[in-house]
Amino acid sequence: MKELRKISKGLRVLYVEDDDDARSSTLEMLENFFTDIVTAVDGEDALEKFYNNTFDLIISDINMPRLNGIEMLRKIRKDDDEIPVLILSAYNESEYFLETIKLNVDGYILKPLESRQFLASIKKVIEKVHLKKEAVRYKVHLEEELQARTQELERRLHYDGLTGLFNRYSFFEDIKEVALPIVFIIDIDKFNVINEIYGTSVGSQVLKDFSSFLLEFTAESSYQTYRISADEFILWDDVDYIDPEKYEHDIARFFRLLSEFQVVIGDDTIFIEATIGISTSHKEAYESAKIALDFAKSHRRPYAMYSSAIDKRDKEQDALVWKERVKCAIEDKRLYPVYQPIVDSTGHITKHETLMRIKDETTQKLISPFFFLDIDIKTGLYDTLSKTIIFEALHLLEGSQQTLSMNFTYSDIKNSDLMYEIEKFFKTRSELGSRAVFEITESESIENYDDVKKFIRRFRKYGIRIAIDDFGSGFSNFEYILEIEPDYLKIDGSLVKNIDSDERSYILVKAITHFSHELGIKVICEYVHNEKVFAMLKALDVDEYQGFYFSEPLEAIESERTILPR
Repeated sequence: MKELRKISKGLRVLYVEDDDDARSSTLEMLENFFTDIVTAVDGEDALEKFYNNTFDLIISDINMPRLNGIEMLRKIRKDDDEIPVLILSAYNESEYFLETIKLNVDGYILKPLESRQFLASIKKVIEKVHLKKEAVRYKVHLEEELQARTQELERRLHYDGLTGLFNRYSFFEDIKEVALPIVFIIDIDKFNVINEIYGTSVGSQVLKDFSSFLLEFTAESSYQTYRISADEFILWDDVDYIDPEKYEHDIARFFRLLSEFQVVIGDDTIFIEATIGISTSHKEAYESAKIALDFAKSHRRPYAMYSSAIDKRDKEQDALVWKERVKCAIEDKRLYPVYQPIVDSTGHITKHETLMRIKDETTQKLISPFFFLDIDIKTGLYDTLSKTIIFEALHLLEGSQQTLSMNFTYSDIKNSDLMYEIEKFFKTRSELGSRAVFEITESESIENYDDVKKFIRRFRKYGIRIAIDDFGSGFSNFEYILEIEPDYLKIDGSLVKNIDSDERSYILVKAITHFSHELGIKVICEYVHNEKVFAMLKALDVDEYQGFYFSEPLEAIESERTILPR
């Protein structure tokens, strides 16, 4: 009773009764539970108060002048079909019982009121209202938490955590539409020596102080300032034309002010030197500035401007070489799947992820798609690669008792011929579906999520489970996860690998895991590379683990057993 009164005190009740004596006696009972009770003497009075106030519960008699309880409730249900309603009825009003059921009442209490029946009905409806309010509060809390996490991801996406400057991602986004940029890459000379002598905490302080120096240097100009890697910074300007005199003046001012800049650490003073690479190319501005920086360093110059004379790249030739190598590998049947175990918290193998490799014709070593996949996507070989690996996995699934996970990109999902052949495979082997997991890479390449939903519906009917891969890698759509309800969510290795040293990565992994478990989704963490990371993930109740701490990708599949960490 004490707990019941506690949760009912904040509820607002509309009590409708035309009989003064009945109203008075019932109010005494209601006031044991509710502190906010509004009374009405008939249906018309109740409707006026209902439309001008907000109530959590309605308790009403049936037979009343002007407008009876049934008619009143019909009008209320047109506006609110969820508000709980208790009906108080005399025995001679039993003909109304079926009508009240149609109007979705929550209780039917007979007059004269009997305390046990009254208490049971009140208890039931109070708990219902309380649960509804709790559900609303939880939903609001979850939405706020998701919004906060999304904002944090957005902040991490655009800003450098140490210095507060815009980061590498922001730079490449900002420069996309710029017709004529001038880009300066500024590299702190021998920064690794500062870290080695003074330690990383002092190194971090040097980076923060240098960031402040750059902001002061650009304060009265139109330069944008970024930190793009450990000791590399970028200044860039969007200009209508290149004014060599202006930029020569700016460079001279930069080095003059830098000569006066120092970082004081206790009794020591650290002076900073830097090298600059400059580009005015509207295409590959960063790459051109980087080439100029490398040229300046190798020639011991304080700065260098990009020109074709110092550009030794030959990307087009390199792409053609890889295209030919992959094409030959396909023709010679040197395309191989490898299988990386996925384990539970005890180290027991639950499944294997199927990965792609090609075998070098000379060394016979397996080559990762890191070296050729982007080129093959651009040159049209990807579809052949993907289909070969997927069907290698499907045939292994058919000839073994293994559970296998296979990767699908948006390009695969849009490949109608591939989808038809895969479905044809499962139509005659539907029993294999329970041992198959389809991993969908969650990335900005997905143009239409309806295509992904159709893909999931198409194959889930065969018992195939769905995983979302690379979640948290920079493009993570929480609403999309809520809509498709995957069986697994794989947290990207870029977050997992740093949780033992980066508190923000740990917080994000923890939040994603909690979010997933609240939705009944199992969590798999990739890039588990040491004992400490594994222990931290286990403490977060991560369901499954994958990484070199347990096993590298294997040419021959392991049996489903327990494996010891490496």
